[in-house]
Amino acid sequence: MKQFFAISLLVCLCFQSVLKLGIVAWYEANKTYVSNVLCENKAKPQMKCNGKCYLRKQLNKTENNQQNQQSKVSQTEWVEFIPVNGLTFSFHTLRTPTTYIDIYKTTTGHSPLTGIFHPPPVA
Repeated sequence: MKQFFAISLLVCLCFQSVLKLGIVAWYEANKTYVSNVLCENKAKPQMKCNGKCYLRKQLNKTENNQQNQQSKVSQTEWVEFIPVNGLTFSFHTLRTPTTYIDIYKTTTGHSPLTGIFHPPPVA
């Protein structure tokens, strides 16, 4: 379930950033259809629009939608509730154990070497 949620969240984030690229790719793939059917300036061939007006309109629409979503997110109010009267803090000092138990000594039966180990000289 965690993997499904993570993958779906990743797809949503990627979809938002690749949306404009997808619109431009669709326009390039269907340029003749857009220029013949969807173009707003079909009656004015001297403008040489070739459907770029429709592309600009679609890109502006997606940009406005993204800006509206961002403004909705920024308009949400976060109400912070901190009860002032009921807050009490108490500080306790940490106690250190009075006796030190050497785990190495109890498990092996002898104390570790306290001096620095020197390897034997090579002759």
